[in-house]
Order: sequence, then C-alpha cells, then structure tokens
Amino acid sequence: MEPLLTVEKLTKVYSLKGKPDLTAVDGVSFTLMRGECLGLIGESGSGKSTIANMITGLVPPTSGRILLEGRDIASGGRRVLLQAYRRMQMVFQSPADSFDPRRTLGYSIGESLRNMGLSRREADAEAKQLLLLCGLDPSFARRYPHEVSGGQCQRAAIARALAVKPALLICDEATSALDVTIQKEIITLLTKLREQSRDGLSILFISHDIALVQQFCSRALVLYKGRLVEEGEPCAIISCPKNDYTRRLIDSIL
Repeated sequence: MEPLLTVEKLTKVYSLKGKPDLTAVDGVSFTLMRGECLGLIGESGSGKSTIANMITGLVPPTSGRILLEGRDIASGGRRVLLQAYRRMQMVFQSPADSFDPRRTLGYSIGESLRNMGLSRREADAEAKQLLLLCGLDPSFARRYPHEVSGGQCQRAAIARALAVKPALLICDEATSALDVTIQKEIITLLTKLREQSRDGLSILFISHDIALVQQFCSRALVLYKGRLVEEGEPCAIISCPKNDYTRRLIDSIL
C-alpha cells in the first residue's frame, strides 16, 4: 500500500542576520499510512511545528520532498498546494486564535464549503451537522469564538477541519492548552472520527507529551534538535528507549 504522506530528507535552515544559520529541521524522513495515527514527539524547539508548517506550506523547506498521495506538494507551486488543502487540514494549539473573532463559528466552518461551490444555506446546514458530529449542539453555529470554552472552540476547529473531508488531519499540540479532562474528551473525539471515517482518516499528532501519544497513536517519532532520533510503537519506546534524549524525556513525564 502506498503511504498517504511521505517526507524525504526534509530540512529547514534559517539564515539569521549577524548570527550563524539555525537548522530547525535536519534531514527528517518518515511515512504516514492511510488510516494511521502517527505521533511526533519532542520538547519545544525540537522542530515539530516547523515540520507541520512545511507540510502545510506555511513555511517553505530548504530542501527535501513532501509527497501527499504520491504528489510532491513542496515544489509543485501554489496551484498544487491549494489542491492539497482539500486533502489535508490542520488543527492548532490555540483554536480561538485561528478563528476570525468577527465571524460566528458556523460561518467560519462553512467558509471552505462555500469556496467549493455550496450555497450559503447548504454550507450553514453542513456546518451544523459537522458541529453535531464533533459533539456540539448545532446552536453553537451562532456563537462567536469568545463565547465558548477552550474545549468547545477546539471541537469547532476540528469540525472546520473536517468540512472538506480531508485524508490527513495534522494536530499541532491540539490538546496542550486544555485541562486533562478536556484533553481526554478531544482524544476520544479524534479516535471516534478515525473509526467512523469511511476513507481512513490519517492523523499526524504533534505533542510534547509522550504519555498522551502512547494512549492515542499506533506509532511515534521522537525529535531532538531537528533530528529524528527514535521511531517505533509508543509502548516499546517508553519501555525500552534506545536514545538518551528519549530516556530523559520519558523520565521527565512519567
């Protein structure tokens, strides 16, 4: 089976005026299969978010390839990247910041649907169904981001990401700003969405919390200073880490 996502020798170097170049990501390679939930673990500054931003085109890579369903989206230009946005979506750490505060949640969720040709009425109806799918009453479509809790706003952000029926969902520290109880609810929701997906929703789950990754992901990658230092099943990594950094990371959390 062909991987949904293939990252080959991905590198990002920042040139800083008057300072040595900073290598944020250094030759990282991995694959993500259809229907798989892959964890990307590392402390702040390890390169996790930079990788996510390169995959989604928010940051251009210095070198390397990013293949989504076999198509190189890193060097294909704006048109290829725009087409790729119908196949992948991202959920951010601070959902309220990713919504337009002047627009209702329903309007924001329906925006991509309207861009795909649905009428305002059709998009509004679909937005309410997506909210319901994500555990929110359809009445939340009339609320603004500041009128809901962090957990509710994150559910709405997931509903918005699902609007285009993506094959890949990238969750960049999507639960780290939430308390433990709400974290569990969001993980349960993501698990349900994967299980109910007809086409096999794949998730790249980025987190600094290896215990959370153990609960949710079938495979994990450990990043340290921009390099991939360990890979395997989360339980195996936790019980028998091969890298000193992984050992320290586990000791600091468990």
